[in-house]
Amino acid sequence: MSKKMFVIWLIFTILFFSLGCFHLKASKNKISLFQISERPLSEYTSVKISGADVDKPLKDFARDFNSYLDRYNESSGRQNIMAAIGYFLASAAALFSMFLVLRQK
Repeated sequence: MSKKMFVIWLIFTILFFSLGCFHLKASKNKISLFQISERPLSEYTSVKISGADVDKPLKDFARDFNSYLDRYNESSGRQNIMAAIGYFLASAAALFSMFLVLRQK
């Protein structure tokens, strides 16, 4: 019976450690920022409708959207790091349980 328990705890140790590594790697993934393409010959001309710059709303949107992406990337990275820490702790607990099963022999 203790050999079966040893194998079960070994599987849990490997599983939790693998999930921890997955979340640690995922914490480094970031969504790239939105970039506005320049209009051809934009340095020589400007586009206005009723006296308002046509590109201003797009520039405002890009600024706000990039601010949102920065906050999202930071939050997502933090959540993945916390999940990784939890899985590494669970892996350590499973490893400890595995050694306790070995000591019962």
